[in-house]
Amino acid sequence: MKHPMSRQVIWEATTNKEKGEWLFKEFFPPKPAVSTVDPNHEYPEPKWKYQPVTDECLVRCIAKMKPYKAMRSGTVPNCVYKNNAELLVPWLGNIYHAIDKLDYYPPDWRNTETVVLRKPGKPDYTNPLAHRPIVLSSGHTRLYNATKTEQIITMAEKLNLLPSNHYGGRPGRSTMDAIHSIVKRTKDAW
Repeated sequence: MKHPMSRQVIWEATTNKEKGEWLFKEFFPPKPAVSTVDPNHEYPEPKWKYQPVTDECLVRCIAKMKPYKAMRSGTVPNCVYKNNAELLVPWLGNIYHAIDKLDYYPPDWRNTETVVLRKPGKPDYTNPLAHRPIVLSSGHTRLYNATKTEQIITMAEKLNLLPSNHYGGRPGRSTMDAIHSIVKRTKDAW
């Protein structure tokens, strides 16, 4: 494979193992030797108190799940949650409350599978940038993390913790809203 930033062949990968090693190096660079986080940093007081996940939050997060999204092999697919939400929510609520109360995150939920797919229409697939990694995790992990994300987003919006010109990941803020904002600022500047 040729490295994308050089004109010479650095390494020729012929087996799947060699290709996997090369893509791993490209997609997952080594951790920095020294952390850039100040070890003496004093964090401010929390802006809100922890709230356990509600059944309503679980129902909303399940409704947002894509039913046939790829999952880590051997785990429950999203369509099981979507088609059985009324039966699962009371049980999942208790499980997620216990996870939070015991401050325990199941070790298996940290496991993911990364599949490398070719980007369509690329002229040179020897270039690692012509591929993209897709991370597959379990349905339980995604659902639990979605409930936590919803809680954080809701509280950040309620307490106005994000700047008004921040658009990514916010409800009711789309790319179109960002474009309208840029156009307005440009016209105002004229």
